[in-house]
Amino acid sequence: FGSSLKIQVLTPSPRPTSLFTPMAKGLRCLILLASLLVVDGLATGKLGKELKKEKGYEGAWSLTIQLRFKDVATRDEFLKSWGVLARYVRDYEPFCLLFEAIQSDKDPLLLIVDERYTDKDVYGKHRSSDAFNVFRPQMQKLQDAGRLQVLGESGVGISLKNI
Repeated sequence: FGSSLKIQVLTPSPRPTSLFTPMAKGLRCLILLASLLVVDGLATGKLGKELKKEKGYEGAWSLTIQLRFKDVATRDEFLKSWGVLARYVRDYEPFCLLFEAIQSDKDPLLLIVDERYTDKDVYGKHRSSDAFNVFRPQMQKLQDAGRLQVLGESGVGISLKNI
């Protein structure tokens, strides 16, 4: 054994600051969210289907709507009724891949609503739901009164594997 034996004392190193930057915090949140989705997929038996969604949205039916409001009070009135519909979609429409309202960062009177469904046929199920049929007349009332302008487009998603 002789004198060639070296002993190294290991001391704990300080916490690396790179793990606590805003970007790293966001990454940790993303990892936590992904973990929760996997756990939910395992619990509900939808794990394989959920992972398939992440590979692309080939054939998905998408709708993007710009909503321009006359005033903030009208926007807030809309969001209350839209929130009821959004909660219904979240809880009862598993075929809906995305359903969100985006507040413009440049214009407080502009909302963008993005919707994505597994295909166009299930979009018809969404439009025939009780929740949609309560919401849509409320939205139409705002349009008819000139308090809301709607501009939208829809179409089928293009998967990256087809490009």
